[in-house]
Amino acid sequence: MRYHFAELVDIEKIQKMMDLLYDATNVLTAVLDLKGNILTSSGWRSICIDFHRKNHSTQKRCGISDCRINERLKDGEKYVIYYCENGLIDAATRIFVHGEHVANVYTGQFLLEEPDMMFFRQQAKLHGFDEEQYVEALGNVPIYSEEKVKRIMEYLCSQAEMLGEMGYQEMETRRAAAELRDTCEELENTKEVLTATLEELRDQYDELQKKEMIARQHEELWEHAIEGTGLIIYDWNLRNNQLYFTRTFKSLLGFEATEFIGDREKYLRRIHPDDQQKVKEKTEEVLTGKTELYNNEYRIKNKEEKYMWVQVKGKIVERNQNNQPLRLVGTLMDITHYKKKEGFGGV
Repeated sequence: MRYHFAELVDIEKIQKMMDLLYDATNVLTAVLDLKGNILTSSGWRSICIDFHRKNHSTQKRCGISDCRINERLKDGEKYVIYYCENGLIDAATRIFVHGEHVANVYTGQFLLEEPDMMFFRQQAKLHGFDEEQYVEALGNVPIYSEEKVKRIMEYLCSQAEMLGEMGYQEMETRRAAAELRDTCEELENTKEVLTATLEELRDQYDELQKKEMIARQHEELWEHAIEGTGLIIYDWNLRNNQLYFTRTFKSLLGFEATEFIGDREKYLRRIHPDDQQKVKEKTEEVLTGKTELYNNEYRIKNKEEKYMWVQVKGKIVERNQNNQPLRLVGTLMDITHYKKKEGFGGV
């Protein structure tokens, strides 16, 4: 994997989520990557923080327990419950991102029955713990039934799946952003070629009609070149709010490309009501410079009044002297087929 799990998710938000879980249920958690780095931790017991993790011998046992849990998880179990060598019980489940095991969600520091006081008192003496303080910390360790542990782990398995999906979405966003950057670079290169061509033509033709004719010829060649890609190119002129689509627009929604020229509001009204706010927010992010690239998926109504999914990408390609955006150019692609595979309908 190109990215570590910590690079794909908002660790601070996950920490807050785990803290809220602990506040509500008293179930402690931790998220560790496969190298043993603790990414989040919530509600760890005093017996571990103040005793087991501070003593060299008992801390070494903790590390052994973590490694053994990780090895058992590699065997394909949905989750594992492990008896720690320090006398407590831990449990863990895996986090997958796009089928790859990247991290684990842990809970633990609990018991399934009343503790063996002789074992813990002997452990206190063996490792030099203050026996009474150690026993007092032991008294704060919860005792769970096997049924409760099962319910806790079923929840954490679901949470691990959600975290994996978050990581995958971020990975896909970065992949899409990289593709858009490549597309924009190609468009920029095409623009440079066309600009150079027009400059040469200006030296050869003085009449405006000849310039317009040549420009139209180049535009037609450009549109023919992209027709086989399934992409529609759009050009939004922010100065007059005119919206231009290449002629392949008709094959997507059933409209002639000219039906939306100069009428962006007409196009926006065909976007699904549940998606309109998201479209406005993402557009505002690009126009205000909060993000460089526009990347969005939403539903739009075709000429037969049926909704379909489209993926829309774009970038500001022209600004004025005050760095205000003047033109936004990008691509629009039908992704209804992929959305249906993911369980999304057309509506």
